[in-house]
Amino acid sequence: MFGQIVFGIIGIPLGVVIMLKTNYIVDQITGFLDFAEHYLGSGGTYTFFRILGFVITLLSLFVMFGLAGSVYSSIVDGLGGISGR
Repeated sequence: MFGQIVFGIIGIPLGVVIMLKTNYIVDQITGFLDFAEHYLGSGGTYTFFRILGFVITLLSLFVMFGLAGSVYSSIVDGLGGISGR
């Protein structure tokens, strides 16, 4: 329980900072990512980092409130027909 709260306290602000400071991250730290530009189009690197920040924030919320296991099992159960179970 304590680890989940710590994970959330660290992960949520990290994801928000990534979303808010995308321009700084791309311009000063990473540069353009070729795969993001290819698959997401022009400006895809900025979009990639915003999506990454959102996913980190969302996963941190799920873990912090104990929803990660139920969300994961719902997704896996939904794929039952694909996996052959």
